[in-house]
Amino acid sequence: MRSHSAVRSGRRFGLVALTLAGAACASAGHRSGQPTASLIFRNESPDQATVYVVAPGVERRRIGTVIPGQTETLTVPAHLAARGATLNIVASLLARGERPQTGPVLIHPGDQYEVRLTSDLRFLSFLPAGS
Repeated sequence: MRSHSAVRSGRRFGLVALTLAGAACASAGHRSGQPTASLIFRNESPDQATVYVVAPGVERRRIGTVIPGQTETLTVPAHLAARGATLNIVASLLARGERPQTGPVLIHPGDQYEVRLTSDLRFLSFLPAGS
């Protein structure tokens, strides 16, 4: 015969497990219903670049780091792409004060863009992928 305390602990565990499972299903469903936008980021500079998406006056979100000479596909958070407002892509360079950026660009959910950090560290180019 189980003690009253053991039964109560088992119920609590079951309730916690059920809550976590429900939250996981809810967030998975939310993600699958809203496509993300992606940036193919080509770092042609001699420096490591930490890449941010900035929604003016609202939010700055780090989306990844790209080492020199590499290309990485970075995901724009769906809630930022879904706003329909302009965003700015900014690269913060390791050990330098430069912060090249695209300027205001419109990114929609499901879109894919190519962003290139030039070797002179002056700017980021921004084009639809495959252009």
